[in-house]
Formats: sequence, C-alpha cells, structure tokens
Amino acid sequence: MKISRYFSWVNSKLNVWSFWHLLGGLFLSKVFMLYGFEGMDVIMLVLFMALLWEAIEWKLENYQPYGSLKAWAEDSFLDIFIATACAWWMVL
Repeated sequence: MKISRYFSWVNSKLNVWSFWHLLGGLFLSKVFMLYGFEGMDVIMLVLFMALLWEAIEWKLENYQPYGSLKAWAEDSFLDIFIATACAWWMVL
C-alpha cells in the first residue's frame, strides 16, 4: 500500500513501512531524551538503531522481497533517512 495513493506530493518510494520507521525515529528519540541523552547523541543513537534494523532485515530477508538490490538499497536508505530526520527534528 503506497502512501502516495493518498498524498500526491509523496515520493512513490515511500511505503507503509516508511511510516513505521518515522514512528520508530520519533519514539526512540523521545526514549533516549528521557534517559538524559541530548542533541547529537540522540541523533547518532537513532541512526545506529536504524542501521542495525536494516542489517537485521538484510540478514533475514536479503533483497528478494524488493525484487532487486537497487530497490532494496533505495528503500533502506529512505528508511534510515526518515528515522534519522525524525530524531534531528525532535532535538531541535
């Protein structure tokens, strides 16, 4: 299910899993800030968690669900970017 079906301005690379990465970035940022981390520490921790998640996905699924290595790389980059951008927004 593509988000772009409902919002014409959204890039077609965004999908329903992008929403979960957005929520994960916001949630993890809030949790890390509650534990006393600030600024760049929060952003780097969320980046690390997003990279770890994508590494786990790669280990379990490889790129087959995406059809090609290029499609997997684009999806993974966007998921990591979304989570990290949310962390950056939270610490502003």
